[in-house]
Amino acid sequence: MDQTLVLILFIAAMLGFMLWSQWRARRRYQQRMEELQVGDEVMTIGGIYGKLTYLDRESGLARLEIAPGVEIRLNIGAISRRVGPSGE
Repeated sequence: MDQTLVLILFIAAMLGFMLWSQWRARRRYQQRMEELQVGDEVMTIGGIYGKLTYLDRESGLARLEIAPGVEIRLNIGAISRRVGPSGE
């Protein structure tokens, strides 16, 4: 009986820790996305680097200049992180 209770408590603690760490990671990602501004150098989840030229948080859209005069439109969720001196 005591071993079963210890096992249940251990599993509950591990599950709680996993959920808590995922929540913290999601919160950090959301904070980084809220700090993004037009002109920031970013990397997408696909590994494309470029400069943000347009950012609309309400519609969830952004434009990324990947070469002079070449822009792509993407979902804000496709942005992985800011790069460069302020983002590395």
